[in-house]
Amino acid sequence: MNVRVRRTTVHTQRTFTIARSSASAFGRVILELGAGGTVGRGEAASTGYYGQSPESDAAALQAVKVSDPWDMEGTLRANGALPASALAALDAALHDLAGKRLGVPVWRLLGYARPVPRTAYTLGIADLDTTLADLERLSGHPILKIKVGGWRDLETVREVRKRSHAELWVDANEAFSPDEAPEAARELKDAGIGMLEQPVPAAAGPEALKRVTDAVYPLPVIADESSLTARDVPRLSGCVSGVNVKLAKCGGIRRALEMIHTARAHGMLVMLGCMVETSLGISAAAQISGLADFVDLDGFLLLADDPFEGLSFEGGRVVVPERPGLGVEPR
Repeated sequence: MNVRVRRTTVHTQRTFTIARSSASAFGRVILELGAGGTVGRGEAASTGYYGQSPESDAAALQAVKVSDPWDMEGTLRANGALPASALAALDAALHDLAGKRLGVPVWRLLGYARPVPRTAYTLGIADLDTTLADLERLSGHPILKIKVGGWRDLETVREVRKRSHAELWVDANEAFSPDEAPEAARELKDAGIGMLEQPVPAAAGPEALKRVTDAVYPLPVIADESSLTARDVPRLSGCVSGVNVKLAKCGGIRRALEMIHTARAHGMLVMLGCMVETSLGISAAAQISGLADFVDLDGFLLLADDPFEGLSFEGGRVVVPERPGLGVEPR
């Protein structure tokens, strides 16, 4: 088994701002597993918030051990000490390699129909004029997700609601304190949004999320920063409507499926999300997107320099190719 690790930096079309950070360049790590002339690839999309970095991902992936690439579960267990973002890269590369060697797309390998999910398009925090200009550019998009970082951004949401017929989701990225979050959520509900994501800090615990959920029922409240792996799901049951599953948080496709099935067992909704990722990373998540109620896989659409090709975007939907493996290749 040939293992190659390389780093790359991708850039968003403009600075991407959320409640706790702002950036236009994102370091990513690509893992390549070669066997018999076939190469499987996966992407590590690190996030400093979770203690990850391109440096730590690259170093960890250099030490990856793969004795039998067909034994995905065994290989992932043997490399279980990897950061979640690096483990997601290994998971994706194993699936990509297996699909290519068998001549089938990963979604078919997993037993699913071809996914063509509607995805949200995310509007980062910006001044009102910039947001409204983006709104005009995205006038045909069926779902918009608006990032907010505090009370002043609620007016932006109201203005977008007045001007757009799109379904609106709001992601607060922990912006509101437990005391102010229920009122902020009520104002957002009155503004006509369709879903609210992580209104309070994860450190505030499930009860803080429950106060928000109770305040705006039946508006769905989705936990993101509070739900990293399947182990986090049971304690959130009854406190939120659902959880946001991201491969870079939980460790890849197989660990994402654990989260999804655990959430379903507790009667919860499922959102499938992403970081700012290339088409390679997004394609890995898109393979299982048919299992989600909410899909936010727009990371590759935000890029000015996506180094991979294969995914397409049509009518507000991510179109996953029918090529073997993950269906994407370097440009």
